[in-house]
Amino acid sequence: MKAETINPFITATINVFETMTGIQPKKGEIYVKQDDKMKYDISGIIGIAGKMQGYIILSFPEALILELVSGFLGEKKTHMSKDVVDAVGEFVNMIAGSSKRVFAEQGMKYNIGIPSVITGKNHIVNRPSNVVCIGVMFHVGEQQFTIEVALKSKE
Repeated sequence: MKAETINPFITATINVFETMTGIQPKKGEIYVKQDDKMKYDISGIIGIAGKMQGYIILSFPEALILELVSGFLGEKKTHMSKDVVDAVGEFVNMIAGSSKRVFAEQGMKYNIGIPSVITGKNHIVNRPSNVVCIGVMFHVGEQQFTIEVALKSKE
């Protein structure tokens, strides 16, 4: 995966959260993911298939996702619930959909799957060893979340 491939996902992440929650995340460190362990408590995952194949993971600590979902739904969320899980799936779906339009303009059309959400501290998302995964840390005040993108071009 080329490093510049991450840029549409960065832009989409910022736009989705500004539009849907009124909160503007700040892009932080970009890194190459070295293991399968997720740092946070809840992760939304969506698969990509077509001229590019792979997946996108959006991962949050519990306190931050409760704040974001409260803004998204317009009602205070104080604990993990089906609403929170559904919102995480919707966030990753919107980011994937927004990025899809950018890649389609470049002739790299792909389809996105149905999002899945995994909860629990120290959960693991296994990825193929032959696909590089690039992550981006985002900051919301003192809190952080990540988006990780693992894509390869289909030959």
